[in-house]
Amino acid sequence: MQVVIPAGYNSEFPVTKKPQTFLNVAGKELFSSILSKLKGHEVIVVTPFPEHFKKYDVQVLKDDFSGSASALRAIERVVDGTFIVHYSDIFTPFRVEPLINFHERMKPLITLGLHQATNPWRYSVASTDPTGMVVRFLHDPRPDLVFSNTVSAGIMVMELEVFDKIPYKMDMQELINYLVQRKMPVYGYEFEAFWYHLGTVSEYVEANQDYLKRRMEMTQKNVSGVNIFPPVSLENVKGDVSFVGPNVSAKDVKLGSGSKIRNTVIYPGAKIGKNVNISDSIIGPGVKLDNDSVITESLIGEGSHVGPNVKVGRCVIGIEKEVMSKVFEMKLI
Repeated sequence: MQVVIPAGYNSEFPVTKKPQTFLNVAGKELFSSILSKLKGHEVIVVTPFPEHFKKYDVQVLKDDFSGSASALRAIERVVDGTFIVHYSDIFTPFRVEPLINFHERMKPLITLGLHQATNPWRYSVASTDPTGMVVRFLHDPRPDLVFSNTVSAGIMVMELEVFDKIPYKMDMQELINYLVQRKMPVYGYEFEAFWYHLGTVSEYVEANQDYLKRRMEMTQKNVSGVNIFPPVSLENVKGDVSFVGPNVSAKDVKLGSGSKIRNTVIYPGAKIGKNVNISDSIIGPGVKLDNDSVITESLIGEGSHVGPNVKVGRCVIGIEKEVMSKVFEMKLI
């Protein structure tokens, strides 16, 4: 079956300059993980950034993303039957075959993959009747408006007739809500495999931590001068009496003496100074953290620089930014 992967860039979550599907979880690229579980299916990537997908054996169609639903217009001429849409920033081992089987049995216009979430207000909330038909759907609701812990998981099966329902500039959530309100056949299939949407610092850190714990192993290659507290995934990490772990993923990184890192993802090329303390954070490629800096619950985007003795807490720092004074609960994008 044909699987469509819309792959865009999330400007609210600027880890690297690449689309979100190239984020790493425990040292493995998310897009590669998605392709691994989709073996046997024809993959079509719809993206404004086709140059990033040249090395993969997938069909790539360029689209300017007039909306996550409207972007499907780009595939209208190449799909030849029932097809799957799999968001590119979803991390889950769930395989699509049970979803396909349910869709073929119920024969709706769309079948949504559904999952139980502890923080449903961050997503699209859905409720179904006893047959599985979606009877209520609300995207990004206020916490006081949440009516269910069941959320749309970003994996869905669709029929060709859906193209007739998509106007110009419509997001997927708008399309589904439009169909549900008109009582068109949208069904839901709930699965139990772990699931993460890599769109916030806390979710990304938690996904990395969860995956490392599930593997229950310490991956270590070409590491020196580091005191390790597993589980970790480290490759080519050089330190000088540094402390790393638990739940740290890092590659091609230099650590200064006395630095302490836990519950963190560090991308290649980062330079960590002396006595730097990092926790529950994401450090993008080529980031420089000067001596005695402290990073907690934050994202530091590619090529950014945090000065000496600077404390960054609960912040999103964008691409190639300079931070030379304390910041807390801010977005510098």
